Amino acid sequence: MTYSADEPSFPEEAPRSPLVNALNNLVRTQDRWCTPSILPDQHKVIDEYDDVSVSAGSLGNLLQHSGHFRTAEEFAAKAYCADRTFLSPHGSTGANAIVLRMLALERRDALVLVARNVHHSIINALKMFSIDFRFLPNPRYDAHFDAILPPKMQDVRDGLNRYPETLAVIYTSPTYEGLGADTMGIIHDIRENKDFRNVIVAVDEAWGGHLPFFPSYVHLPKAAMEEGADIAVQSTHKMAGSLQQGALLHWHSGRVNDAIMEEAYREYVTTSPSYHLLGSVDAALRLLDERGPRYLGISIELSESLRAGLAQNLPRLEILRLTDDESLFDYSCIGIDPTKTTLGLSAYDVSGFELAQTLADNGVIVERAGLNSVVLVTTFQLHDGAVDRAVNAITNALRGKEIKGTKRLLDNPFSAAGNWQKMRPYEVVRYANYLSQEVPLSDAVGSIAAESVELYPPGVPILLEGYEVTREAIDYLRGALNEKAHLVARDSNLGTLRVLRPSLGMNSVKVRRNK
Repeated sequence: MTYSADEPSFPEEAPRSPLVNALNNLVRTQDRWCTPSILPDQHKVIDEYDDVSVSAGSLGNLLQHSGHFRTAEEFAAKAYCADRTFLSPHGSTGANAIVLRMLALERRDALVLVARNVHHSIINALKMFSIDFRFLPNPRYDAHFDAILPPKMQDVRDGLNRYPETLAVIYTSPTYEGLGADTMGIIHDIRENKDFRNVIVAVDEAWGGHLPFFPSYVHLPKAAMEEGADIAVQSTHKMAGSLQQGALLHWHSGRVNDAIMEEAYREYVTTSPSYHLLGSVDAALRLLDERGPRYLGISIELSESLRAGLAQNLPRLEILRLTDDESLFDYSCIGIDPTKTTLGLSAYDVSGFELAQTLADNGVIVERAGLNSVVLVTTFQLHDGAVDRAVNAITNALRGKEIKGTKRLLDNPFSAAGNWQKMRPYEVVRYANYLSQEVPLSDAVGSIAAESVELYPPGVPILLEGYEVTREAIDYLRGALNEKAHLVARDSNLGTLRVLRPSLGMNSVKVRRNK
């Protein structure tokens, strides 16, 4: 049978996709206090199925940064005070991979210092490009909110003094909970030391794409580019209003070699990007640039109403507020994103995972759950009445669950013992098949991990190849398993853990131990 262009389309109904059904029906009934946070008023493509490719040369070429792509990137660079900006159709995960590839091309023996709360995309890129790295010392953890806090100036200084050959420092700010590091202070401290002034400072600012556009009365850290960072990566779908998977890669020329960054970009970026996605990044940014304070002002008002309602109904509910916890100032958290609400459950006989599931059953979706906390993000597209529904759902879920005193919270799963590298992670990955064995979780303490294990979200490895398996990490993972957390591991039930065999392979693989 043949068909002509003049004939109507097939009369039969197309096969049904369960995923499409869920997106059309279930998702629309939920209040999503989670990413993506999409600006509904942005300039939109009329038909989402009318996408184009690089063959439509009149639009320009992403790999060549020409045409409309060049215009969008130049606008973004100006908005974020960057010298150069590239669009990333791979989310911040892809942008982070480009940054790490650039560092690998910059120096073959590159050593990178990373904060303990960096996203797994950074760790995976370090392994992918065989880059040696060390964690910054003294990772601080607040068990009330399941939060790894940003590094202090002293932490970075200590790390650089221990590893003076460092090429770059990478950390996350704002954090998943919205806590901002003292980026200006960290950079000033580095630049004042003649031995370290050429160290590249890269900030994973995935959660900070909206920072330059807040109303003037909000006391927030400025965007990393404004604070003097060399590189910043942002997920525009998280807090800057674009469709899912959009991202921006910014940098200042100088310590960052433009030509090498461009080469890393060309090596990684897809040749078939979604033009709709990239158009949404440009459209959302232009809307924020023009009306950002108005939209973010509304988000702040909704967030404050949420926190006020919860505080009134549940006086013992912990709500992360920087001014209420002076110890956070000691950790150099110099600001907090007011559109995020982090709740601690120390006074309730319920975990964050359990609360999140109960809320989901009632149509309220949170961004992240932990052993003792949940995080809610006030997104741009929340429905009318979402605040009242969230307050009522959380109040009902916790009613009758109060306990006398507070729960015993688990120790820091990111304790110092687990941050000493015993073997390069990329070498463990390479040789794991014949240097590893599977052991029961309880027998793994003190061994060297041969796989990574994390909760997702937030996507921060708790166990990592080449690092010691600690009792604190095992206890935390067991607690998460008991609460039916979503674990990412070779065996998601952690019946066994892959570790290096103590008697094999150490002479066949070059091992580097900490100085």
